[in-house]
Amino acid sequence: MRARTVIIVTALLSSVLGAVVAYLILTVPNDLQAGALMRTARKQIASGDNEHARQSLSNIVQQYPRTDAAAAATVALASLADSERKKLAADLAAQRSETAAQQKQIAALKQQIDEVAARPVPQPVIIKQVAPAAKKTPAKKTTPKRRRR
Repeated sequence: MRARTVIIVTALLSSVLGAVVAYLILTVPNDLQAGALMRTARKQIASGDNEHARQSLSNIVQQYPRTDAAAAATVALASLADSERKKLAADLAAQRSETAAQQKQIAALKQQIDEVAARPVPQPVIIKQVAPAAKKTPAKKTTPKRRRR
């Protein structure tokens, strides 16, 4: 009876040990590959290539969902989205202030146009044209005649 218990316990320990080894063999390469993709995505983020970084991070989450890199990729995706949202909000605020300034300029120009339109039309000044005085024709210069000898 004792031998049978030892054999059963040994079999259970062997199966648990085999399961752990199989788990490690299957997950360690995934962790390494996911880690490599994560490093690539971080380089892309640092270089400002957010679109490719987003694709890399999405691939990590989809292909290696139970890895530490997938959790880090999820956080990185959220921070990318947050930073882009803040950038868009800043751009929108700048556009709104520019639009407000343009509206003020338009209102000022409209007021000037209304002021010019409200002025009475000046009456044309009629200037009598005097006929030009007859020009005196200059007298012809007479050249003295030479005497003949």
